Amino acid sequence: MYMKKSQSDEQERSDLEIWNLFRSGEESAFEFIYQKYFDKLYNYGCQFTRDHSLVEDALQELFIELRQRREHLSATNKIQPYLYSAFRRKIIRYRNKRSKFKELDAQHSFPVVPNIEESIIEDEIKSENLMRLQKGLDTLSERHREIIFLFFYEELTYEEIREIQGFENLKSARNLLYKALQSLRKEIKVVLLLAGILPMVIQGVHFFKKII
Repeated sequence: MYMKKSQSDEQERSDLEIWNLFRSGEESAFEFIYQKYFDKLYNYGCQFTRDHSLVEDALQELFIELRQRREHLSATNKIQPYLYSAFRRKIIRYRNKRSKFKELDAQHSFPVVPNIEESIIEDEIKSENLMRLQKGLDTLSERHREIIFLFFYEELTYEEIREIQGFENLKSARNLLYKALQSLRKEIKVVLLLAGILPMVIQGVHFFKKII
């Protein structure tokens, strides 16, 4: 018989074990997953739309469906990208159904500037440089802003991003992040110079994990 574990006990379990317990019907495993990832998923969903009620509805539906279909879910040893991938598909469907929000959301999704500001430039960068960075981010596609959000703010790996954004291989995820940063290069050149990390950009984008 399965003894109910505290959240600290569940934390010590591997994602694979927790997910298998959840799929087998253990309620404490479901509660742990819900408590651990609800806020993260909500924040992620809010990057796609400013309609917070839409995010809440989509997220509640996601967990209801997970609970109802738990026995039929596939195995995973990485719960976060699994949930993000499922929620990404659902939130996009929800958003597209409400077409009147589509144009507005596309312009305001993934506002990653505050996170980059905290991690890299902090108080050292002047306001005009922040304006340049914001302008550059505003020119990116939603998919480019999303991968920057996932990589910098969520600190996910390329493999996790590959699963969430539906790429066939890691190279595609790396290429998308590189292209996104290349698009920003002119706007953030001064920022990176002041932060002392511009030379690393030339070598590749993987260095950001070590900096943030």
